Amino acid sequence: MINFLNDITGGHLLLWKVVLTSVVFALAGLQVAMAARFWGRPLLVSLSPGTAVRVHRMSGRVALTLGVLVALTCIAGPAGPLSPTRVALHSIFGILVFAILTAKFLVLKVLRGSGGALPIIGSALFLAFMAIWATSVADYVAAK
Repeated sequence: MINFLNDITGGHLLLWKVVLTSVVFALAGLQVAMAARFWGRPLLVSLSPGTAVRVHRMSGRVALTLGVLVALTCIAGPAGPLSPTRVALHSIFGILVFAILTAKFLVLKVLRGSGGALPIIGSALFLAFMAIWATSVADYVAAK
């Protein structure tokens, strides 16, 4: 599988993963800004709360889709050098992202929203994405 992925990326699978992870991280930042807007705490955006909700949902879907694509390549195998500490941290943060996403969807769909918990869950998700991004970039920089 990893050979196939390297072939379709022209031998630049690690770069592809870093770029996609950077896009997911940027979208996670957009998620935080949009959520702050519709929770009544606008940071830098002056959109209406309704527009912020729509942007939040659409960018969240894109971020989740791209994140799953990157996660599948990570599960398929490494694309660069392995240092045990970086790999362990990357794996821990990857598991943490899925655990936090599960908590978010449980709060939204099963508990039908818990106002005070969602901003905390969203912030934790952003920080976990940041940690994954940092450990991905560290791998790419170490390979150069």
